[in-house]
Amino acid sequence: MDDQDYDHLMQWKWHAAKGGKYAGRRPRSGAVYMHSVIARRMGMPAGTIPDHRNGDGLDNRRSNLRPATNQTNLMNRGPQVNNTSGFKGVIFDKRSDAWRAQIKVDGRYIYLGCFDSKIEAAEAYNEAATKFFGEFAWLNPIRGKTEPER
Repeated sequence: MDDQDYDHLMQWKWHAAKGGKYAGRRPRSGAVYMHSVIARRMGMPAGTIPDHRNGDGLDNRRSNLRPATNQTNLMNRGPQVNNTSGFKGVIFDKRSDAWRAQIKVDGRYIYLGCFDSKIEAAEAYNEAATKFFGEFAWLNPIRGKTEPER
């Protein structure tokens, strides 16, 4: 958090919430997250939710928070926990015996191609994510290449 928010936030006790992904507290009315309190203090527009630019839900500096819709917030999310390729948007296609790249845009999957390696498929996903999601794109870190700044 930033110095300008410290005194305000320290009037409450905060704990690790949602599996240690966020700082939160539990008043009687339900869960409150530190990033939401800071976003209100920043004057984020009503109807938006705070998104952590670098993907670290415990980094609540103002420079790391930006207004997002639920849809744009999900664009900035990494691979799901049940992912087996290690890369977002990459699955192994048994029928073609190749790595398939795909991206979900506006609720529909877009096929990006099949590749001999999952690295090539991850690169195809990154290119499409940049095109469709812009600054909200979560990019697969690929070794040997410049890793995305998070």
